Amino acid sequence: MKKHLIIAGIIFAVTIPPTYAVTKCVKLTPSTTCSSFSGAPGQSNWSATCGGIEIQGVAFCGSQNGGSAGTKSENVTTSATDDNKYCWCKMVSPAVSSWVFNNMSGDALNCRSLCAHDCAINARMNSAFRSALFSGLSD
Repeated sequence: MKKHLIIAGIIFAVTIPPTYAVTKCVKLTPSTTCSSFSGAPGQSNWSATCGGIEIQGVAFCGSQNGGSAGTKSENVTTSATDDNKYCWCKMVSPAVSSWVFNNMSGDALNCRSLCAHDCAINARMNSAFRSALFSGLSD
């Protein structure tokens, strides 16, 4: 009986196909331009069509000042005192980007209202922002 189990194990090991890593090919480079965008005021989701590819993103208001549009960060801090007036954007599909600084709103309420809309506009209009968004992409 032991002999049959060993032979069956060897047959299964030989016949199981190997697995391979999957690579996602996305043609989004710092020079890619965007032709359209959408991001409704008061929402956290935004989108744009860049190089013929629809990208999806999220917007976030934090307390961390990025300085100028296009500054990248892996984390965005928030404040318990509602000083979250700095708009950050992240692409989540078809690849995941770092957080990219968009702008500073006058206050936290304006940031929450306009951040997603501003992310979409900057994806379309601001080459420094787009370059940061499309560099160093991951899955």
